[in-house]
Amino acid sequence: MRILSLSRHYRVALRTFVMGLLLTGSLQVWLNFQHKNHAQIQLEYLARHYAERIEAKLDAEINILRGIQNAFIANPNLSNRTFITILKQQNIQGRFPDFVSVYFIREMTSANIDSYIAHRQLEDSAFSVNLDKPRPVYQITDYVFPENSPTHEPIGVDISAHTANLSTIEYARDQGRGIASPAYPLKGYKTPPMGFVIYLPIYTPNKAINNQIERRAAFIGSLGATFTITKMMQWLDRDINKSIYLQLQDTGTTSALNEAEKSKIIYPETNKPLNTAYKELSANALIQFPGRQWRLNLYAPAEAFPQSHSLNYVLWVAGILLSMFIALLLQRQKNNHESALDLAEQITQDLRKHEQHFQQMAQLAEESRDLIISRDLQGKITYANRAARIYFAMSSPILLGNNKPLLLSAELAMSEMSILQECQHRNTDDELHFFELTLFPLYNQEGLHVGSAMFAHDITQHKELFIELQKNRERFNSLLELAADWHWEQDKNFRFTQISAGFFNMHAINRKLLMGQTPWELSDGRVSAEEWRIHRAQLEAQKSFKDFIYTMQIGANSVIIQVSGQPYFNEKNEFMGYRGIGHDITSHKKNEQATQLEQQRIAAILNSMADGIITLALNGDVEFINPAAIHLLSCRAVTAIGKHIDHIYRVISITERTPLASLLSIALSSVETPPPSRKVLLLNSHSQSMPIQEWVIHLKNSKGTLTGLALLFRTID
Repeated sequence: MRILSLSRHYRVALRTFVMGLLLTGSLQVWLNFQHKNHAQIQLEYLARHYAERIEAKLDAEINILRGIQNAFIANPNLSNRTFITILKQQNIQGRFPDFVSVYFIREMTSANIDSYIAHRQLEDSAFSVNLDKPRPVYQITDYVFPENSPTHEPIGVDISAHTANLSTIEYARDQGRGIASPAYPLKGYKTPPMGFVIYLPIYTPNKAINNQIERRAAFIGSLGATFTITKMMQWLDRDINKSIYLQLQDTGTTSALNEAEKSKIIYPETNKPLNTAYKELSANALIQFPGRQWRLNLYAPAEAFPQSHSLNYVLWVAGILLSMFIALLLQRQKNNHESALDLAEQITQDLRKHEQHFQQMAQLAEESRDLIISRDLQGKITYANRAARIYFAMSSPILLGNNKPLLLSAELAMSEMSILQECQHRNTDDELHFFELTLFPLYNQEGLHVGSAMFAHDITQHKELFIELQKNRERFNSLLELAADWHWEQDKNFRFTQISAGFFNMHAINRKLLMGQTPWELSDGRVSAEEWRIHRAQLEAQKSFKDFIYTMQIGANSVIIQVSGQPYFNEKNEFMGYRGIGHDITSHKKNEQATQLEQQRIAAILNSMADGIITLALNGDVEFINPAAIHLLSCRAVTAIGKHIDHIYRVISITERTPLASLLSIALSSVETPPPSRKVLLLNSHSQSMPIQEWVIHLKNSKGTLTGLALLFRTID
């Protein structure tokens, strides 16, 4: 009864206190929701980062094989001793812990198998090949490094009977590039680990290998390397947070080889059911390497990414204290009921406004695309918004408490005046960024200097646009010089205000004789009065005109010119004059028809550039990429030129969503007629898909020899 009486007596205080707790709890829920979104973004970034590092590791291993492949190309009769010496010099065993073995597989016909066995037995009397099941062609493991018992177990002397390995070797031979096998348990170990093999074809040097028939005729054998997946992933086990579960999945696709193979988990090898705690967040990224596709999956709870718990404690302490203060204040004003209601309403509104203002400011800072960093007087970072955490995640993964400059040394200068400065910064991906920095001091309520803050606005795009604008201006002037003999401008009274230097250089005319004059003031132009009237009416009506021909008489010079122009306006849509181009047709009147045909051809070439166009060398390297293709692939020309087409251009089936063989390989198999166009889904650099229609054109020289390919594609509905 006493408690009930107290609750009635202090009803206003209790209600106010509970309301304050509810508002504090609501703010806490909102902060937790923001943290979960941040954790999801961090997990997706880790998935992409780990996938890129695995791809880089695979590229490094493939480059070792390419070096040995070049040694065989230089000397097809490379001995076993030289083969082992090269591999020892490369120190593969020390550099790659996942390395198992490297071996040379020689292709041998049944007609030469007996002589080959006899020759090998002179070197190794124990060498033998099972001839119980004769076949037209044998794939014999000739050289192996290192020479030990587990080495031969995953390979075997004659691997012709191994359907998967044989299919991979033959596919690599016909395509002329490296192919990775499906993941499978390696034999010769007490507990067979999961591994895979990368095959590179070797051809007789100085022989043409432009198509499948020529490659089979020049084929000597294959260079293979076996790697274990578990050891390859050991560096991730050391780097990754223990609260994050990593899974590696073989998608089951090998560039049109083994299309019926099912997707399977290849790491970890113990395929245990995923713990429910890891299912809160998930992210994945594709890993592309020669002829194979893996998917890296990450699972984690939101708690795997720490948040500042001190803010939670401060929030609750402030919420409770503020609620208690307001409750006591309202309780003291209970005797004046109306005043208490007005005061409570006013305080509640103020609290909501302050809370809303705090949330808006916190959200504005957190969601801002600019990098926001605050430091104390000792230069230690006390706050970094999400954009800053993401940008510096690799170079400085722990920002809070860091007292080192991130972009430039001026960050640590505790100046009492604001500083505006531009700087450059190259991130861990070697991409150059331009920033506009604003550094200003921070003061507390007493006006004491307590630290500094930095706003870094990324102006890379503006810089690139400025550079591109300069290039466009140069291209525009070059195109004008190509499209016309000169270009000119007139003011609103049709008087010449600018004429390009080409006109004066061609005719040795004094510039002062033309500037400030109208065309009809210079001479009658050998044009009838009616034609001048019609032309001037077009100008007065501010209409475009094309191919107006008249004779310009300047002193002793008489020039027949053909001009085209169009009006231009300012931002207020006020008429400012005319701009146009001119051609000297004095000596080219008789070639008018040929000139028109050439102009039509140039116009057709320019119009065709609306579609994506990529020209390729015969080995698949990108030689040229037009702006439309750059836009559709979301890539940059400087990073695409010189790379193999598979690095930037990936297509999958519209219906089955599986990778497709590139049109490049199909076009090289048939040099007489290009393959028909097809409709596929294009994956750009952000793994976003769009339906396109693609086709290939053979590029040949005047002798009819194939010199390259042109890949064309356009989006479809």
